[in-house]
Amino acid sequence: MKNTSLKAALLLAACFTIIGCSSPQEDPNTFTVTGFVKGLDTEYMSTSYTGIDGQRVSDSVMVENDRFTYTGQIKESTFVVFWPNVERTIKRAGRGYYPVKSSQFAFLASPGDKISFEGEVLDFINAYPSGTPANNELASINSKIFPLMNKSINTQLEMNEFDAEDPKVESLRASMNQLNEEVNELKKQFIADHPNSQAAAWYLSDMMVRSQVSQEEAIDLFRGMNTALTNYPFYDAVAQRVEGIESTRVGRIMPNFTTNATVNGETFNLESLRGKYVLIDFWGTWCAPCVAEMPEVKEYHEKYSDRLVVVGVNNGDTIEEIKEFTEPKGYHWLQIKDKNGEEDLVLKLNVAGFPTKFILSPEGEILYRFVGNTVEAFDALDELLGE
Repeated sequence: MKNTSLKAALLLAACFTIIGCSSPQEDPNTFTVTGFVKGLDTEYMSTSYTGIDGQRVSDSVMVENDRFTYTGQIKESTFVVFWPNVERTIKRAGRGYYPVKSSQFAFLASPGDKISFEGEVLDFINAYPSGTPANNELASINSKIFPLMNKSINTQLEMNEFDAEDPKVESLRASMNQLNEEVNELKKQFIADHPNSQAAAWYLSDMMVRSQVSQEEAIDLFRGMNTALTNYPFYDAVAQRVEGIESTRVGRIMPNFTTNATVNGETFNLESLRGKYVLIDFWGTWCAPCVAEMPEVKEYHEKYSDRLVVVGVNNGDTIEEIKEFTEPKGYHWLQIKDKNGEEDLVLKLNVAGFPTKFILSPEGEILYRFVGNTVEAFDALDELLGE
């Protein structure tokens, strides 16, 4: 009896020892998201974010009985969304859809975070994150604006049902614009009221990218933020954009940059182009207006080849993808891949829309800056270089 008890005690001690020795340390780069969201009637959600190695991670988030758990690895604070794949949340328009944020699970993840979601899926995601200060603050603003954003996009869908000349369209457009303005004002007020907030830094960065805030408003909001946020990626992104606002105003000398992320593999220095006019074209293969304008860029590259240098700055594609797109079409001007190493030209030069085109004088002065539909750039080139 004693021997049996002793054996049992030794065996139990051995089990505890084995378990204790083999229990893995929690990876400090890991974030975990759990959720119980009513009406999440899907087998899986989809996500895509920048992983620990700097590459895009595309993954599935499995769902069972309205519950989900997901674990990922990141090297710095990252904005992450889950697309729920619930049909009633998808704002379809013909064969496409509107990628509205209110149809996504949105959160801010930092290494080591444990985040949770509660709420419900209506015709939008009425569920918000908690578990960290950044996500508690993000929830406080998103819970106010998501219903408004959803109402706005539903108004857009209703507009799509009418002919453009129908008098109802103007009324619906006015309603939609009012809702969008209300959302933007709530975001700006949130930023102003939360100077210490990581969520506010993210929202200001996002609004600047989407041109939802004027440059002067952005500068004022940034100056009101606590510098203790320095080294938080989205605060630093705003800081670079604010600096870019000042340095890329028309009449300033374009800031110099050097990069070896060129299609031909050679190092490029912007100042090496002094003595000629320069057209800098920010584009990506994902940007339909950018692609549509490129035949005209080619025309002007050839038309003024003796006095004009064209520099393409690609955002979002690999060097191989740039080559595959440009070479068959004869787009033989210099191409640079953005965001190589620490040099982020979109941030440095405050590019907030695609395409964006700069025209520089032979001395490097910024003569023109065009954003969005940039066909006016070609008229400007004719005025500068035409006979």
